[in-house]
Amino acid sequence: MNMEVTCLLLLTLIPFHCRGQGVYAPAQAQIVHAGQACVVKEDNISERVYTIREGDTLVLQCLVTGHPRPQVRWTKTAGSASDKFQETSVFNETLRIERIARTQGGRYYCKAENGVGVPAIKSIRVDVQYLDEPVLTVHQTVSDVRGNFYQEKTVFLRCTVNSNPPARFIWKRGSDTLSHSQDNGVDIYEPLYTQGETKVLKLKNLRPQDYASYTCQVSVRNVCGIPDKAITFRLTNTTAPPALKLSVNETLVVNPGENVTVQCLLTGGDPLPQLQWSHGPGPLPLGALAQGGTLSVPSVQALDSGYYNCTATNNVGNPAKKTVNLLVRCTWLGGVGGNTEADRVPVL
Repeated sequence: MNMEVTCLLLLTLIPFHCRGQGVYAPAQAQIVHAGQACVVKEDNISERVYTIREGDTLVLQCLVTGHPRPQVRWTKTAGSASDKFQETSVFNETLRIERIARTQGGRYYCKAENGVGVPAIKSIRVDVQYLDEPVLTVHQTVSDVRGNFYQEKTVFLRCTVNSNPPARFIWKRGSDTLSHSQDNGVDIYEPLYTQGETKVLKLKNLRPQDYASYTCQVSVRNVCGIPDKAITFRLTNTTAPPALKLSVNETLVVNPGENVTVQCLLTGGDPLPQLQWSHGPGPLPLGALAQGGTLSVPSVQALDSGYYNCTATNNVGNPAKKTVNLLVRCTWLGGVGGNTEADRVPVL
C-alpha cells in the first residue's frame, strides 16, 4: 500500500509534458535564407530585411525544433499599408519562389506549432529591387511676349521610370551633364504628384544651342548589380506631335462577306510616329491584319462591327487617334409572303 502511494505521489510531481515517450517541448523557429539574396540586414525596428533582385529565386527556410515535430505554415502580407491584405499559405519548411516579381515583395511569416505551449512565429521582410526602362516624353508650348512682337517657345522633356529603390536621374545634353546652376536656360525639377519617379527638364525660351540630343540616365546605384539605364531624344526645329487622317468616313457601312480595308495616314509628326490598330469591344477579329497604318478585315460578319481605333505615338505631345465605326448590315430572311417589312427577321 505504501509503495502504491509513493508511486502516485512521484507521478503527480512529473510535469505533464514530460510523460510518455520523449520529452515534450514547445515549438521554436528561425528563418534562414538559401537563395540569391543581395543583402540580409536588420532595419531600424530590428526586423530582418532580405533584399533580392527581381527575376532571381527566393529561398527561405524555417528551421524548427520541438517535440512533437512542429507543423510549419508560411503566410505573407502585402508590402505597404495601401495594398489589400494578401495571404498565401505554404505548408512546408522551405519557401521557394522562382523568378520573383516585384508584387511578391512584402513580409513573410513562418508559424510553427505542435500543440505544446504557444506557436512560434518569426518574420522577414522581402524587398524586391528593380529598374525598368525609362520613358521620355516631350511637350512644347508657345506663348506671345512683349505685345506679340515675338513668340517664346518652351520645351519640357519628361523622364519617367519605375524602380525600387527610388532612382537617381541625370540629364545630359550630348555628353555634358546639365544643371540649372550652370545654365540659366534650363530648369530641372520633380513634379509634386510623382516625386521619386519623374524628372522634368525644362528648356526655357528655346535657344539655337538647345536643339541637340538629350539623354535621361537613371540609376539605383548598382544595388543588387542592377546597371544604369538611359534613353535619348534628339530635339530639332521640326519636332512635332503626330497627326492623322483616315482613308474612309468615320462611319463605314458594309455588307456581310465584304473585304474591308482602312488606311490610317500620317499627316505630321517628328520623329516618325508608330501606328497601332485596336478594336472595341474586344480584340481585333480573327483574320484581321494590321500592317503599319493599313487594316484589312476579310469577309466581315456582323460580329466584326464595332469601333476600330488607329493611334499614332512618337512621345511628343499627346498621341493622335482616329476612330472608324464599322457597321455590318444584317442578313434578312423573308417570312410567309416574304415581302413585307414585318415579315423580315435579322439573321446575325
